[in-house]
Amino acid sequence: MSDFEVRRTAAVDFLRRHQADGTPHMFGDLLSHLEGVETLVRQWGGDDLLALAALGHATYGTDGFEPHILELDQRDELRSTIGPDAEALVYFYASCDRKHFYSQLTAPDTDLSDLSFRDRFTDTEVVPSAEYVIRFVDLTFANECELAAASPGGAAEWTWLSEFCRETQRWASPGFITGASGLLSEGV
Repeated sequence: MSDFEVRRTAAVDFLRRHQADGTPHMFGDLLSHLEGVETLVRQWGGDDLLALAALGHATYGTDGFEPHILELDQRDELRSTIGPDAEALVYFYASCDRKHFYSQLTAPDTDLSDLSFRDRFTDTEVVPSAEYVIRFVDLTFANECELAAASPGGAAEWTWLSEFCRETQRWASPGFITGASGLLSEGV
């Protein structure tokens, strides 16, 4: 087995041990959602690092999903499961103050150097790297599109997401732009 396959198996085992399959999520259970996000990441061309982060992205909760699997002082447990780079991306995603960051990502004249990322856990701000901005937006597209696809009314009811994806596509990878656009237009 490849390093990715070993880590992916360990990640799913970790999620089951921490009862992600019994943790309610918007339209099902957390584990199903996480695996659905990972599937979209892979379908849209995401690499192993982003796929592992997709599986773990709600480990510390998010600004939109408060329940969490681990406390922040337990980060080493996830780090040893999916690797330090994937865990760092999970933390970045989970720590995002979305109201603060989304408004910058959607502003048409914002440059990378203008971005300020606020960590909701520590209330500190940093200028994120281009790599992290792209990975964050790609993961956001996959995360929100998985929810839209799983929702009872389907993607057609997620007009805000179509608008968000259009407004932030300059920060996303081409496969994620195409994938999100296709998924969101299926419901229309």
